[in-house]
Amino acid sequence: MALSVTACSGPGSGSHDAPSPQTVEAAPSTGTRGSRIEAEKSALLGVYKRYWTEQVKAYGKASDRGTDLQKYATTQALSRALSDLQSLKASHRVLRGEPQHDAEVASIGLDKKVPDAKVTDCLDVSGWRTVTSSGKTLPAAKGVLKRYVAVASAEKWGSRWMITKIDTHGRAC
Repeated sequence: MALSVTACSGPGSGSHDAPSPQTVEAAPSTGTRGSRIEAEKSALLGVYKRYWTEQVKAYGKASDRGTDLQKYATTQALSRALSDLQSLKASHRVLRGEPQHDAEVASIGLDKKVPDAKVTDCLDVSGWRTVTSSGKTLPAAKGVLKRYVAVASAEKWGSRWMITKIDTHGRAC
């Protein structure tokens, strides 16, 4: 079983487009431009971290019940996670452990009607194991990268960032 967020195949399985350059909106009079950008980046990385915390909780029980996944993810990112959860539940499996991250804001556009951003992450899923309902840990599929580049797209809805999409690029990091 290969979950769309937790595994990706070798080279050539995704786009290799670099994130677009950083764009920013003029800062409000109550702060400097740089401090506003840094505050938004910090808020975005906080949401990204909470998104993964909630996803790990959900994958650990093959259900989003009792999690705040929908508070941090929407559109394609949420649909993908819910689809993964259906697959886990149908196969009587869960994921134990958790992935490790090395995330940074690659771009942020605050001058748009709907501000958007990209987070680039070196996602390490080597500590995330698939476990059957009988407690048996399944080996990872051969050829599946354990450390790979993931790019999260986000939009700011009102005062809150939401993760809208996660792309895996099929390249190691």
